[in-house]
Amino acid sequence: MTTEIKKSRLILFCLTAAIIFGLIVFRLVNIQLVYGDNYSEIALRQTTGRREIPAPRGIIYDRFGRELTMNVQKYSLFAHAENTGEISRIHSYLDSLLEKPRGHSRRTYSIEPKKFTWLERRFPDSLAKQVEKDTVRGLYIDPCIGRSYPFLGVGKQLLGWTNIDGKGVAGMEYSFDTLLAGCPGYSEYLRDGQRNTYRLRHLSQIPPVPGKSITLTVDWNLQEIVEDELKKGIEKYRALEGNALFIDCHTGEILAAADFVANGKNDAVKLRAISNRFEPGSVFKVFTAAALLDENLVDLTERIDCENGVWKVNGRLLRDDKKHGLLNLREIIERSSNIGISKLALRLGADRLYETARRFGFGQRYYVGLPGEESGVINHPDRAPGQKIAANKKKKSKPAEYNTAALSIGHSLSVTALQLANAVAAIANGGTLYRPKIIKAITTPDGKVLEQAEVEKIATVMKASSAEILRSYMKGVVDTGTAKPVKSDIVSIAGKTGTAEVVDTISGGYKKNKFVASFLGFFPYESPRVAGVVILHEPEPIHYGGYTAGPIFKQIAERYSNTRIEQFKPDNKIIASPASPEFKTIPDFVGHEVTQALSMARHRGLELVMNAARGTITWQFPPAGRKITGKGKVAVGVSMNETDSLVMADLTGLNLRTAVSFLDFLGYEYEIEGEGMVVRHEPRPGEILSDSTRCLLICGKGLMDADSAKKSN
Repeated sequence: MTTEIKKSRLILFCLTAAIIFGLIVFRLVNIQLVYGDNYSEIALRQTTGRREIPAPRGIIYDRFGRELTMNVQKYSLFAHAENTGEISRIHSYLDSLLEKPRGHSRRTYSIEPKKFTWLERRFPDSLAKQVEKDTVRGLYIDPCIGRSYPFLGVGKQLLGWTNIDGKGVAGMEYSFDTLLAGCPGYSEYLRDGQRNTYRLRHLSQIPPVPGKSITLTVDWNLQEIVEDELKKGIEKYRALEGNALFIDCHTGEILAAADFVANGKNDAVKLRAISNRFEPGSVFKVFTAAALLDENLVDLTERIDCENGVWKVNGRLLRDDKKHGLLNLREIIERSSNIGISKLALRLGADRLYETARRFGFGQRYYVGLPGEESGVINHPDRAPGQKIAANKKKKSKPAEYNTAALSIGHSLSVTALQLANAVAAIANGGTLYRPKIIKAITTPDGKVLEQAEVEKIATVMKASSAEILRSYMKGVVDTGTAKPVKSDIVSIAGKTGTAEVVDTISGGYKKNKFVASFLGFFPYESPRVAGVVILHEPEPIHYGGYTAGPIFKQIAERYSNTRIEQFKPDNKIIASPASPEFKTIPDFVGHEVTQALSMARHRGLELVMNAARGTITWQFPPAGRKITGKGKVAVGVSMNETDSLVMADLTGLNLRTAVSFLDFLGYEYEIEGEGMVVRHEPRPGEILSDSTRCLLICGKGLMDADSAKKSN
């Protein structure tokens, strides 16, 4: 009986063992064959991982290779705890690490089990190294590359910045983020049961590819000057905001662009010098004058009746700031007569004036690569916005005359600072409009040039001879016109002032006693290199462009010229040398008889160009006090008897401005070929002139006065 019981138990035990073993085998087979791939994948995820290695971001340089951005090593702190016990230990550790009272970390950081949580995205370097040494389970340091700007706030709207994840969110950093960012790399690692990690390989499996670098056209020295002077000017003239932009006359390269808003409330994400549009006002008159000169629609000696300051056109009044009588084109520009330029603009007509504005780049984007660039708007004087003119329309409507007059003085259109600066650069360089650019080159991290920006000519917008005459008018604006406070002893400046009423965008029309003051110009006058514009919005109590924006432009030009002495040699600091020309001061010949004037001229080594051999001198150019060099020719006008015959004087060797002024004095029409000095002319010297004589001035390179001497050097 006992033996049978033992035998039964043994059978039961064996049977049970067999079942258990069978179940184990079945489970093993099930795991290996049925769910093997799935469990292998889970195990792989738990024991291995891939960590992203951020790529170094490309550097942004200025035109001279100064680093405007830098990449710096930064650290982030994050938690990934398994349970509440680990969370408690993390909080205790952080209280001790940060030297805070107990419970501070728990109140500051919200950590949940099995959830990834960023604690600090910019963790101090010293603390990060301490965490790497003795961290508790579930608390980790993530090294990353951060962005730093060595010039701090200078050029902030232009450069922009990156966010916490290293992505560009404004300015150049945003526009060229794909180019600058590069491609991240990856490295693999193993993790044991205690969730400790170690590298599977010493080298990255996929190394990061650094971003490409960008060299800007901007001169950061000028950028600092512009921002500093703009800030001072806004505070001095109590303006709401200001914009400024400067450009290379001969390449279209943007040298500086800046904004400043009163009380430091600068726009965080856009550069207003390219994104804000406004009515330019009187600065636009130079472009109207350019069209008049190019179309030969005005005689430079012709005097326009400026109606003593008030003129009615189509039943609407047009006013001048001051009362003017008869003015020629030079005086209209120098004194900024609305009535004078409007009367002349009617000769152009609506279509040609509109096309002139388009030709100079207004009403269209340049796509320089910065976010928010505006195109501006030009309203055609002869049609409503969006309306087309019939092809067979011959007679202009009466309202179009007033609209044409308004457009000629800078109303009925909106522009940006970029457009104004680029347009005046075309006048400064002799009539060529270039496409503005802000990228000079794109390079690899080791300096290899991948792409070099080319100078891109858009069009010839005016004749070189017309541009030279217009430049002399703009110099007159500074010397004797509405911008006398802009005249400098350090660098010669030419330009045009503007004082436009502020458009009321809500109720229409214009705001009372609110103005946009502006000055656009170029320097140095003799050999223009830099063109630009300064705009002040609603300065108080002085609102004239020549007394607010103009002095800011002057300060910028003087400071920049002093930093680039080899490019901008000041008039009063020219040092004579055996190779340098000798400068002579012109005396006052007006009121003297010809014989006496000739004696004065010989004594000073000067030569007089006269319209008669006897009589009293009533006019001269250049004026008394000006310095000239070379042969020292001065044009003088002599009062003549009615019986005297007028013969052609010898104008060869005169600069174009002097020759044109002399012919204006005599009242003769003329044509100009080329630019520079007069090398030949028709009629020839000594030929008798009649009332119908039309002169031809053929110009080329040469030396005459101090201004021209600098130009040729």
